[in-house]
Amino acid sequence: MLTRANAIVAALLFGVVFVSYAVSPVSQSADSFWVVPVMLNVLSTGHTSLDGYPQLLREKEYHGVECVTADYRVVSTSGPLGCPAGSHYYYWYPIGTPFVALPLMVAADTAMRILGPPALRLAGAHIGPVARAFLQRDYLASHLLVEVLLSSIITALSSVLLFLTARLYLGVRGAIVIALLFAFGTSAWSTASRALWQHGPAMLMLALALYLLSLAANRPSLLSWTAAPLVLAYFIRPTSSLSLALVGAYVFLHHRERFWKWLLLAAVTAAPFLAYNLYIYHRPLQSYFTLGLFLAPTAANLGHILTAFAGHVLSPSRGLFIFSPFLLFSLAGIWLSFRRHWMTPLVYYLAAALALHWIVISDFLYWTAGHCYGPRLFTDVLPLLLFFLIPALLWLRLDDPRRPISAAFYLCVLVSVFIHYRGAAYWAPYEWNGSQPQVTAEHAWDWRDPQFLRGVFGTVPPPEP
Repeated sequence: MLTRANAIVAALLFGVVFVSYAVSPVSQSADSFWVVPVMLNVLSTGHTSLDGYPQLLREKEYHGVECVTADYRVVSTSGPLGCPAGSHYYYWYPIGTPFVALPLMVAADTAMRILGPPALRLAGAHIGPVARAFLQRDYLASHLLVEVLLSSIITALSSVLLFLTARLYLGVRGAIVIALLFAFGTSAWSTASRALWQHGPAMLMLALALYLLSLAANRPSLLSWTAAPLVLAYFIRPTSSLSLALVGAYVFLHHRERFWKWLLLAAVTAAPFLAYNLYIYHRPLQSYFTLGLFLAPTAANLGHILTAFAGHVLSPSRGLFIFSPFLLFSLAGIWLSFRRHWMTPLVYYLAAALALHWIVISDFLYWTAGHCYGPRLFTDVLPLLLFFLIPALLWLRLDDPRRPISAAFYLCVLVSVFIHYRGAAYWAPYEWNGSQPQVTAEHAWDWRDPQFLRGVFGTVPPPEP
């Protein structure tokens, strides 16, 4: 049950996290740029095509869009040339992110209809052009601000769900610690809240599923409902299929009487997305879901895969445990949950989801993840890592500052917050990516130039708008 006290703490937590995110200066909009135009088009015409933005498409050189021809073939845009005649333009990335963000866009627009005019009169000439455009409901001119605000809401909601989940096992203080560590000690701050990436909505769905799974320990009827957020997570980001499949296997093997309802809810959630894809593409999945961007498991590729496997956790500019060293205690939490049979057998499947995610992203052709900050490809599963921090807080007595392990934990927390603060507040670390589309493995492994320290010992100019 959600008590009044927990609801008050959750509301305060949401406010602190959202405001902190909203005032952080860095915005990383690139691949996510078309999310706002897609939502605006849905609200104005009911369609998701981008045909109504010809000038904007040319300005962006058709980056992040694909062409659907009259005979439903999907072809890539060709630089400044655009689509063949008779084609329609669609956002190349999964439609799940605009779907999740759309209700927030409606709420923001409703608020601006009411509050925008008086806010403009009060502000006068004291606000910048982006804020002014937002208050005037020009969401294309203010898309950076829109993306940061909506992604901040989404990620702050994930923090609240993690608090509520942790509260089922820990006291108020411990649950707040879990939520704040997620909010400020991970890529939730420096990546997910900086633009309408897929990662924020995917984390929100996973955090909701974890909350339902935890509640289901005492209310088994809720177990079937985990299908809905997990299926939605898949249509936001395909790698979420791992969590979907493993939770489905858990329900089938250990709660078979709930499985058929789980499967029905999964089908009901998937149906609108499948129908949308059949209507637009004449196939059940859009092209993003069938990309051949993974390496074949051959001896020739083994070196690349092993480099990526290690790089995702230990490289100075993409390593999970370099950017968030306190998450090493989540590994201890996994071991403790197994040893003490905490939430077993569920934790076996959740740990397997983490391990498989690590393997899959290591097989990705571009494991350094393009222009980003830190371990972006691990962002989706951060709620799982924070979930496994719960047993560490339960049994490692980290609240006792006299113990060396507690001192190590607090030091790791301070380092994590410092690193992700730099990613959210300073442009210099983002400029570390350079001008090429992909960061090389050598650059990601270069200890002489860690991304999070770029700009600390020198200055780097901010990117041009």
